[in-house]
Amino acid sequence: MAEEGLLGFEETLGKKVVEAGLCAGCGSCVLNCPFWVIGFREGRPQLIEECPVCGVCSQVCPRYEFDVGRVEEFAFGRERKPDELFGVVREGGLVLARSKDPRVLEVCQDGGLVSSLLITAVEKKLVKGAILSGVKEGMPFYPDVRVAYSREEILACAGSRYSFSDRLVFGMGLAGAYWLAEKVKDREAHFAFVGLPCQVQAVRLMQMLPNPPVSWSEAIRYVIGLFCTETFTYEGLKSYLASHGIELDQVRKTNIKAGEFVVELKTGEVRELDLKPLLQHRREGCNVCWDFSAEFADISVGSLGLRGWNIAIIRSERGEELFSTAREAGLIETRPVEEEPHVLKVLSRLTRLKRKRGAEAISRARSGN
Repeated sequence: MAEEGLLGFEETLGKKVVEAGLCAGCGSCVLNCPFWVIGFREGRPQLIEECPVCGVCSQVCPRYEFDVGRVEEFAFGRERKPDELFGVVREGGLVLARSKDPRVLEVCQDGGLVSSLLITAVEKKLVKGAILSGVKEGMPFYPDVRVAYSREEILACAGSRYSFSDRLVFGMGLAGAYWLAEKVKDREAHFAFVGLPCQVQAVRLMQMLPNPPVSWSEAIRYVIGLFCTETFTYEGLKSYLASHGIELDQVRKTNIKAGEFVVELKTGEVRELDLKPLLQHRREGCNVCWDFSAEFADISVGSLGLRGWNIAIIRSERGEELFSTAREAGLIETRPVEEEPHVLKVLSRLTRLKRKRGAEAISRARSGN
């Protein structure tokens, strides 16, 4: 019997998110359904049994009536100020940073900041492990969920993959099971989570969920977000590279810089390809995303064309705690963002562009055009 006033999956996510083409593919609704009646098929959530109508799925969906101010109050204790274009930022929280660990710098995408933050959290015993994206065995550059418990496991997941993992939030399930097992023993178990802006939004909503079996606000101590313009389907990425005579198993590293898709081959050769043909393989859910810099993370990290460095946006007290611990431990080095004045201009431009693109796409989707 449905509780009065509650709406089920079909009335909320089914019609207003999935059918409308707004679904982020994060999997939060599947993971948090208390009756396990939502499955994941072909990158989309679907009912696999009759919905008992509890309303939980709509509470954890980042594409269903997402309340920016409410989430900011929860994550940061305040809403953004009018002049905070790219979300809440701590005082002095915009900084350039990179790892000082040679091993991290060997395998990282840009400055290795995320890997060093995670290594700090694990080795300083601030967390038990980190939920992040690794590579699926036998499928080069196909992102798959990992829970990393050591420096070696974290480094094995280093680097960017521009195809989307529709299972990353399911890593929360593994962490949640560990948290429950430790709770029974009156012990704490905390984790760090690394994800794209849509996944970060989903995690925040999970942390805000009232009376869940797993207290996500306790289990997930740090949320690290990655800058993102869009991701691509895996098959689309394979096809795009194949059109340039490149197979995925030949690729060591990929990057997006100034309208080019940069491919570093295992031979050492670097190919700079026109990005535009790849955009036709953008995931549908990315069209409506308006969040470029993971505005609800404790720390947001990107590169914005910097060579060998990252830009970090420290947004919360927890984020400041982790960042300071890594710096004091000598694992990272920093310099003022003012030394690279173009970086904030690029950040502002990409923030505005993605917000405009997302708003226009949402409007079209809801009008049926």
